[in-house]
Amino acid sequence: TIKMPDSVPPAVANAFTGIVPAAVAMYAVGIINYIFTQYGTTVIEFIAKVLQEPLLNLSQGYGSVLIMTILVQVFWFFGIHGTNVLAPILDGIWLTAQIANTNAFSKGEALPYLWTRNSFDLYAWIGGAGSTLLLLIAILIFSKRDDQRAVAKLSIAPGFFNVNEPVMFGMPIVLDPIYFIPFVLAPVVMVSIAYGAVVNGLVSPIKAQIVWSMPPFLNALVATMDWRAAVLQLINMVIGFLIYVPFVKAANKIKPTELD
Repeated sequence: TIKMPDSVPPAVANAFTGIVPAAVAMYAVGIINYIFTQYGTTVIEFIAKVLQEPLLNLSQGYGSVLIMTILVQVFWFFGIHGTNVLAPILDGIWLTAQIANTNAFSKGEALPYLWTRNSFDLYAWIGGAGSTLLLLIAILIFSKRDDQRAVAKLSIAPGFFNVNEPVMFGMPIVLDPIYFIPFVLAPVVMVSIAYGAVVNGLVSPIKAQIVWSMPPFLNALVATMDWRAAVLQLINMVIGFLIYVPFVKAANKIKPTELD
């Protein structure tokens, strides 16, 4: 670093302090880039080919999709925003696949990837992580507990736009031993059904990128431009709802104070 006399104002001295490290970094990057250009490529192209392509191919397997679904649910159960924590993976891999699909569709080419970032939103996280919209519906129909019904009434509207923090922390589902099993099981079953349908060509893959807050059915139609995706979403919603119902009935037998 360049050390200035004490008489120099701190603001000016600090500016000179970073000159040497910045110059070293710039020269290092320039040298590395020059080496890659000698082999007819760039650093970005090298990373995309050596790292990103294998990860993209790996992401299309059922195991990868299932593990990601479970991890998001487990993080959320402990009060950690799973989709945000795992966003570097979700966006770095599955969003890249989605962009590739969108570009291919706009050019009239075959879609290169079957499962993308929005696939999770459409089929596994309806109403937010855990498909909690289905839990809210089950509570409004079958719950006899005033506390849960009150939370459900307040959470149902945001739930249609995939905002589920009111139910996650208001019920709460976080650290609730009753709802842990369906909270994980429902998305696992739903993502398995959807993955099988997409892989076997029963439903078109994602063609267009959509915002995560788009409500059910509309998001399926816009993202895939295939009416069968909305039907698949409805089937998943019914199955997820049925998974939650027994646990809602079980919660009826427990007084709120027994969970404190």
